[in-house]
Amino acid sequence: MIDRQNLFAKFRQREPRIIPPPYFSGEFDCVDCHYPCVSSCHRELLEFDGGRIKFIPDKLGCDFCKECAVACESAGKSVLNLSNPAVVNANVQINSATCLAWNEVICYNCLDICKFRAIEYLGMFRPTINDKCVGCSECVSVCVNNSVIVKGNL
Repeated sequence: MIDRQNLFAKFRQREPRIIPPPYFSGEFDCVDCHYPCVSSCHRELLEFDGGRIKFIPDKLGCDFCKECAVACESAGKSVLNLSNPAVVNANVQINSATCLAWNEVICYNCLDICKFRAIEYLGMFRPTINDKCVGCSECVSVCVNNSVIVKGNL
């Protein structure tokens, strides 16, 4: 029998899911690589950590310039390549408890920045993320309350 204190212990110990970069092949093969994709990102959104390339959405979002995939391909790797979709495999959510527009304050920062029209409002309030979202995270940096949350799927 599991006591209440240890009921969710396995969830607390789980490693956080990573956010793979755009053009990701699905497999990390970064052995003997000097990570040219990281240095090629002009927005500094990529980081190498424990044998994996991670997308870090804390700064500006990805503009899908393709430089990371070109750098990876030119290094003879196929972790990132242009034959893969220009999407970031991430789960983007809006925290309704802290979002200004969910709390009756007119704010369109996330709507204005999203070039994919992935954010919809119910009238003037209550923004939601629709299925057009490509995970670029442009909306993260413009949210004044840090209400846009991006979580990894891997």
